[in-house]
Amino acid sequence: MPLKAFAQRSMFDPETLAPGCVEPGTVPWLLTKLRDQLIPRFLQLEWRGAGDKGRDAWPAPMLLALHILRWVEPGGASRNGACRRAKTDLAWRAGMGLTASGDTPTEKTMREFEAWLMERSSGCDLPRYRVLHEGIVETVRLGLTTTRRLWMMDSTPMFCFGALRGTIRLLGEGLRGLLRRWARATKTGVNRIAQNWDVQWVLAKSIKGGLDVDWRDAGQRRDVVERLSRDVLRVVENVTDGLREVTSHHGNWLKVRCAALLKVISDDLDADEDGRLVVAERVTPDRIVSITDPAARSGRKTKSQPFKGFKLNLLGDLLSGLIVSVIVVPGNSGDAGPGEELLARARDLSIRLSRVLADTAYGGTSSRIAASLLGIELVAPPPPLATKSGDALRKNEFSVDFEGLTATCPGSITTEDHRRVIRSGEECSQFVWPVTTCTDCPLQPRCIPSWGPKRQSRGQSRKGRRLLLHPHEQVLREARSDWADQDLRALYRRRGEGERLVAALVRQGARQARAFGLEAAQLQAHAVAMAVNLKLLARLILEADAQPQPQPLPLFPSGLSP
Repeated sequence: MPLKAFAQRSMFDPETLAPGCVEPGTVPWLLTKLRDQLIPRFLQLEWRGAGDKGRDAWPAPMLLALHILRWVEPGGASRNGACRRAKTDLAWRAGMGLTASGDTPTEKTMREFEAWLMERSSGCDLPRYRVLHEGIVETVRLGLTTTRRLWMMDSTPMFCFGALRGTIRLLGEGLRGLLRRWARATKTGVNRIAQNWDVQWVLAKSIKGGLDVDWRDAGQRRDVVERLSRDVLRVVENVTDGLREVTSHHGNWLKVRCAALLKVISDDLDADEDGRLVVAERVTPDRIVSITDPAARSGRKTKSQPFKGFKLNLLGDLLSGLIVSVIVVPGNSGDAGPGEELLARARDLSIRLSRVLADTAYGGTSSRIAASLLGIELVAPPPPLATKSGDALRKNEFSVDFEGLTATCPGSITTEDHRRVIRSGEECSQFVWPVTTCTDCPLQPRCIPSWGPKRQSRGQSRKGRRLLLHPHEQVLREARSDWADQDLRALYRRRGEGERLVAALVRQGARQARAFGLEAAQLQAHAVAMAVNLKLLARLILEADAQPQPQPLPLFPSGLSP
């Protein structure tokens, strides 16, 4: 399909009809100048519009401008809201390159464009939104006049778009959605399907109301869990057996929904003494919290602040406000893996990171090793020592010679009995002291508390002290030793300044996902980061324009004639 043709710029341009409608230093003002340069040529050729048949297609730079403008206002805007505003806001129309009146992209067009952005480019095997974000980062870096940088990594919650439900409603509403999609896929009435599969209760307005249960009765509550789970298993089996009859478009969705329902049953239900399924009285680490957003998970910002959804990780410069890279992961994910990916992306952009400030979540040994391999010093508190009851000796009170493979206890007894053991799938070092040396040691009550009277009365044999080390114990001890440096701690205290980077993303709408799925959350986070970086670039250009230009030298010095 061909690209849309637009009239030559004339008196109908927004800036001509309403001078001052585009405020200098804003993102719309910047887009009027650089809009066509934001998308590389090879990406523009991948967007539809290269042919000569079919309906006219909106140019990719115009759609990208509207996609970014969604996130320039506090809180962001929905896709429909952005399309409506583009019809009347002269600043937005100028930023998109439109005249003061006329057609604007529809919500469907923007939805298709965002789906195109989430696909991988044939030119570099990266999602297109990452290519655009990294291009904007490079442009902002060229505009920064100072070379001083202070890098920081941090994470913040991102609430999911899907509805959060308990076990009963997860199963009930998930089953109802499965039946409706199966009806569409097979072109059969949903009432007929519900009747054939004996799940008419799923058609009620309220899931709990349709089950017709006195929820105050514990016995009836147990009965309905068993009934509901059996219905779900039966319907999932029927759908799975009939997947060959539907198209792949519907089949992929049905497979995901069936897998999510089976995971809810596996995670949330247990068999009681009679073999009946009941709601489990335990915590499942990877539990689904939304049947419509199955990638969302439960996480914690702090011990007292739980959240459900995703976690947004970012790497940025405290001094300039540039956000180099962002990654969205499920809410129950740790920060070590995303942190390593953030550093690797910065390296791919040829950004020199000498030091990076981060909190304890990024300060594990795996993150430190990954950073050191990239030539980066990770300034983060090391993991805390394990708590010990009473005055028991801690592991760090034992000195270890990692080259000579010897260890010395606080009683000045050195052992060369070094062994390799496997713990949690990793190889660890273990040092063992003979029982004879520990028997008469005055520190024995603090070193081996298990040698108490209770153990002796049972006639259990005693063993010497065993010191099991972390797989990367040397790196861990070096980090704890470096953390005693007061200058390093003073530098780390500047990490608090990085909250403004997080606040910039949250202010523009990164706190709440606006679509289902992890990939859509990734797209939104990168769009918000692009909007924040373009704000910074607009301010830099405005400040450069405001600087007095050097006066040209006179053609002839004063007092001389030609």
